[in-house]
Amino acid sequence: MSPHELTKADKPKLVRGLPCVVIAAAQVDEDLRLCLESVFAHTPSDVAIAIASPRPASELNSLLVRCPDTRHEVWLATLPDASPGCDERELTAMVDHALSILSPADIALFSGPARVPEGWLNRLRAAALADTNTASASALANQGTLLALAGSEKATGDLTELAERVAEHTMMLRPRLNLVVGPCSYLRRSALELVGPLDRRLDLGSAIGIDLAQRCLLAGLAHVAADDIVVEPLPGRDSLDEETPAGLWERYPYLSQPIATAASGVLTRALEAARRPRPRLWVTIDARALGASLTGTQRHILELIRALAAHGGLRLRLVVSADTSTANLKLLRSLPRTELLPIESIDDATQRSTIFHRPHQVFGPADMRLALRLGERIVLNQLDLIAYRNPGYHADAVAWRSHRRVSRQALAAADRVIVFSSHTRSELLSDELVDAERIRIIPPGLDHLSPSAERRPKALEESAAGGEDANGFLLCLGTDFRHKNRIFALRLLAALRERHRWEGHLVLAGTHVPNGSSLELERDFMEQHAQLKHAVRELGAIEEEEKAWLMTHAAAVVYPSVYEGFGLVPFEAAISGVPCVFAAQSSLAEVLPADAATIVPWSSAESADRTNALLADPVARAQHVAAVLAAARRLTWAAAADAVVEAYKEALIAPVREASELSRAEVEREHEVQDLTGAHDALVAQLARERDHARRMYEDLNASVGFGLSLIGPNGALPDDIQRALLALSARPAVSGPAFRVAAGAFRAIRSVNARKGGGSAPPSQ
Repeated sequence: MSPHELTKADKPKLVRGLPCVVIAAAQVDEDLRLCLESVFAHTPSDVAIAIASPRPASELNSLLVRCPDTRHEVWLATLPDASPGCDERELTAMVDHALSILSPADIALFSGPARVPEGWLNRLRAAALADTNTASASALANQGTLLALAGSEKATGDLTELAERVAEHTMMLRPRLNLVVGPCSYLRRSALELVGPLDRRLDLGSAIGIDLAQRCLLAGLAHVAADDIVVEPLPGRDSLDEETPAGLWERYPYLSQPIATAASGVLTRALEAARRPRPRLWVTIDARALGASLTGTQRHILELIRALAAHGGLRLRLVVSADTSTANLKLLRSLPRTELLPIESIDDATQRSTIFHRPHQVFGPADMRLALRLGERIVLNQLDLIAYRNPGYHADAVAWRSHRRVSRQALAAADRVIVFSSHTRSELLSDELVDAERIRIIPPGLDHLSPSAERRPKALEESAAGGEDANGFLLCLGTDFRHKNRIFALRLLAALRERHRWEGHLVLAGTHVPNGSSLELERDFMEQHAQLKHAVRELGAIEEEEKAWLMTHAAAVVYPSVYEGFGLVPFEAAISGVPCVFAAQSSLAEVLPADAATIVPWSSAESADRTNALLADPVARAQHVAAVLAAARRLTWAAAADAVVEAYKEALIAPVREASELSRAEVEREHEVQDLTGAHDALVAQLARERDHARRMYEDLNASVGFGLSLIGPNGALPDDIQRALLALSARPAVSGPAFRVAAGAFRAIRSVNARKGGGSAPPSQ
């Protein structure tokens, strides 16, 4: 290996924006040899390497002879008056000399010897170039620096293995620093040109780490930590371990003592992630909604969990309750890398996972407390805003206001909010509930939908016997919430019969809700249209097998919903080969083909005309089903799971927002108030019980004394201090009961003796 002398006249070919490596060598020793060996092995061969040292060139040449041969250009930076000794300021001068000669290249600087892993330069450079105003990027270290993964002891594991783990699990926060932290950093040429040369009066650590760093900051530039790369300092001491020159405090009086690398908590989070890289991201999902019935919401939760379990990059923990169905519990237990957490087993020892995912909106304060209790970061699905906006879906005004409050708290606290459609996103933005940065549109998958085992509902068996299936039936599927608009399905049926003499009937299938039901409207309509009495079948809640039969045997599915966050039913119908009559409302106008919308909102006559054409024309039916199926094929659960995992990762690196912290604090305060209120009510009840017990004891004692003699009260025979003592004693039933019984027995005995002496008779024992 034949190194070149680095001079202004003789230097490598350099390109602005591309790096060369400068290694500061205070000593020519084994540590420097190990550093060179590592840099040669893991640095692209077209990158020039310069060694800046005040030591004689002969010493450096002798060391290079013992290094493995390399294809790199190696240059030696020396000053004409270099001396055998090594003064710290001479090292600074030598490095500054090299930085000047190597213009216009960027500099990957080793302020001290260190070992590096494969890919170190590309990662370090990427961090420095991530923002136009970044002046430097400093690598993490396994020990001994202000960016160390461990304290005084070396981080465990081989450097190559450690670097791979850090690169795989880094949060890529690139936290801002106040300093340039050695021993390995990347200096951009634009920053060096902006602020000028190093101060040669300072030692190298102070000249670069503090002085150059502050001049860059004051000029409007920034420094970052490259939190996806780790190096090993040799022998493992920070260049800032030396005492900071007093003059720097005068230049930069704002610096803290000791000097801090950053003023925010972002660096702490970045280092924590790098210190404990996880083989899989730990996510807790609230699965308590998986009861016996599977509505659209429950189906989404179940299929999302299955897709996330199949993803492979997660460790899942599912919160379940006593209401979770046996079939769902069996399915959840069979999933890989998944554990179940019964809600009743959660206690102070239960650990928080990295992410808590609530796959549907919150409904009460307890939902928020659970999220904060079980996750460091929160991801929330907001399926729609109908309950937030509609007061009729709540028991009273107080319940509605409570729901709105907790919804705002949850949306403020969430690090990412997932919606199914742009329509819901627009609503969140228009009500200023969530900022655009935190919203992600991730529609559900549809590839789980397929015809399943069928069973005819028992309620329809009699109609089949009577021949009422001859003309087919329309199926209106869903709960009877007002916005589901089942009343329009009745109006559509009446218009079809009146305008087109259609002789089929309508089947209503779905659960009845306690608040916001359309049931009374439907009853009033039926009273006014008695001719429809035998044409409408009300099934109530149905099972999945019954739903499958209804879907495949219906002439068409009627889905007159006014408002949807997504709208699963039209896709289910198409997959069953049946057209769906729907209106292009809310998200349905977005996720479904516009020309497939049959309902004209909300004209029953025009809608009946278009529906009749769909029922009567096989070609139109086939085209309708094909169009909806084409839209469905784009939506897969694998794609949904990938997008959700990406949202998890984004939530991990999202900055801590003041609104989130205030929301979390508000939830905690409400919880504390509820606890205090409960404790107060319990105390009042306990005092009332003790007061009643004391009264009974006094009454028993007075009755035992007899002869109208009262021991207690304003005119009691006992002194006040004795009465107070008895009152205190009575507050402890475990003690007062036996004591008062003994006292009463003694009084009865005394009374009996006195009665015999006086010739009287004692009253009966109490």
